[in-house]
Amino acid sequence: MQFSNVWITIFLYIFMLFALFVLVDLARLVLHFAGKLPAKFNVYSVGSALVLCFGLIVYGASNARLIETVNYNMNYVGKSINLENLRIVLISDTHIGSSIGKNHIKRVVDEINRAEPDIVCIAGDVFDGNIDQVSDLQGVITELRKINAPLGVFACLGNHDVDRRSTDRIVQTLNEANITVLQDEVYELMDTIYIIGRKEIYPIGIESVRKPTAELVSGLDSDSFIIMLDHRPSQFLQTEKFGVNLFLAGHTHKGQIFPGTIITSAIFKRAGAIAYGHWQGNTMQAIVTSGAGFWGPSIRIGTQSEVVVIDVGF
Repeated sequence: MQFSNVWITIFLYIFMLFALFVLVDLARLVLHFAGKLPAKFNVYSVGSALVLCFGLIVYGASNARLIETVNYNMNYVGKSINLENLRIVLISDTHIGSSIGKNHIKRVVDEINRAEPDIVCIAGDVFDGNIDQVSDLQGVITELRKINAPLGVFACLGNHDVDRRSTDRIVQTLNEANITVLQDEVYELMDTIYIIGRKEIYPIGIESVRKPTAELVSGLDSDSFIIMLDHRPSQFLQTEKFGVNLFLAGHTHKGQIFPGTIITSAIFKRAGAIAYGHWQGNTMQAIVTSGAGFWGPSIRIGTQSEVVVIDVGF
């Protein structure tokens, strides 16, 4: 499976590079007939394309396993919070399964703990479907338990967090790892600070209906600081109207492999959100991460696997 996924990427880049060289040779042909260039063409186009493709694949495979730390700072004024600052670490899309296991998760957890967070949020796609594909599930659970966050570790589920047409085993496994799973639930983190975990709206292979945002925020004081954890970034302006202050999401992988970066950006812009990075509204800010793992081919080109550190000041 992994080998076939890599071949998809290889064919994509070979096609792109050959297309580029064809365009270059066509341009040279036009210039030749215009009398601007002698009739001498590049006979090394095919070899150059293959070498460039091989180099990109090797780079992408190595780059996918590296974990970068990305930092954001944001301030909120007018909130009655008995706290000067809050450090949140956000990860998503680890896709634990046949390709990602204990070793990669250990690197992610080490990077999380290095940041010394108050709270850790996991924005879905923790697993890549069938839990039985994980070679050392107990080892993965042991590593996840090592996350050190005094205020807790919280997760929502993603579209890939479906095992045997159910989410039950995945929720149970995350609970064993001391991770609180929130599915359309509100959790009081501390006085006047709440975290809302959204239910995944399009889980693979099963139907899902989730509560309206208005229902989830009803009863929360307007002076509260509300964090919303959702797998998919969408409709930021509409969410802001319900009093949410910080929206955390993943899912996009930032496109994972160029030119997917360009396509993904366009898709989520149309969805009223962003595909990656920081979004600033009037009363709400949002962070979308590229994820701490990968899906399909174990390759990242033009993107990075990351752990996001968010320092919130009040």
